[in-house]
Amino acid sequence: MNFSISVGYSLKPIFLASVLLLAAACDRGPQEIRIGQQECDHCRMMISQEQFAAQLITQQGRQYAFDAIECMAAFVDSGDGRELDIHSLWVPDFNNPGNWIAAESAWYLQSDGLRSPMALNFSAYADEDAARRQQSGFDGRVVRWVEVREIVRDSWSGGTHGHSHNHH
Repeated sequence: MNFSISVGYSLKPIFLASVLLLAAACDRGPQEIRIGQQECDHCRMMISQEQFAAQLITQQGRQYAFDAIECMAAFVDSGDGRELDIHSLWVPDFNNPGNWIAAESAWYLQSDGLRSPMALNFSAYADEDAARRQQSGFDGRVVRWVEVREIVRDSWSGGTHGHSHNHH
C-alpha cells in the first residue's frame, strides 16, 4: 500500500524564500547605497556622490549609510556609534566606487582638490600607491583610518558639525 498525501502546493518556494530572507538579514558585507535616495545616518543630508559615501554594518547585518567618510568617522565616535555592535566599516575605492574597501585597510587622501560633501575632503584608496598617485595630482596628505578619526574629532569637536557642507 502506498500512503501519500497531496496538499496541492509545494512548500519549496516558501522554504527558498525563507532561506533567502535569512541570508539577506545575515549579510554583513558592504551593501548597496541608494545614491540620491538614501540619507546620511549622521548628518541627514542626501547621499549624492558614490565616490565619497561610506557604510557601517552591524553584527545583525543592519546598514548605516553616510554621505562622506568623515560622517562615518564622526558617527563611530558618537554616542550612537559606540552603542552599536559594529561588524565592519566600508569605504568606496575613489578610483572604482563600486569596489568597497574595509575602512581599516584603506589609504586616504585628504585634499582640498577633491571636495567631499562634508568639506573635510577625504577620499579612499585600496592601497598606498593609488593614494600617492592621486596625491601627486591633487596635493594633500595621505593618512590611515586612525588618523581620519583623529582629524574628524579635532575638526568637529565644537559640536555635531563645526564645518561647511559642499553641495554639488
